[in-house]
Amino acid sequence: MTYRESLRDIETCLHALSSKLYHSGIGQPTARSTLAAANEKRDWRIFSDFAHVLIAQATLLYAAEPFGAELKQAAYALDSTTIDLCLSLFPWAKFRRHEAAIKLHTLLALRGCFPT
Repeated sequence: MTYRESLRDIETCLHALSSKLYHSGIGQPTARSTLAAANEKRDWRIFSDFAHVLIAQATLLYAAEPFGAELKQAAYALDSTTIDLCLSLFPWAKFRRHEAAIKLHTLLALRGCFPT
């Protein structure tokens, strides 16, 4: 939700927008404990499946979008980022002496700029 980095950050954002939440289908601001419980109980495959549905929709929406260069085939960019992790929770992800992290590579479709 707009680049929020923690449950506390999301809770603060929801509280700040409480007058607009009703129109989004949320009757009242959601507590941090509710967000944490939802994260624990939901299977990650729900989000994976939903992302695939959104990617399919975006592919159709941007199929005819002008690219700025004449290409006969699709063009992609490879993006790489490092995600910091807690070393005590993820000892297998040792990045530096006292840090844990993973490297995430994402293939982006240049026509529409969405992950594929």
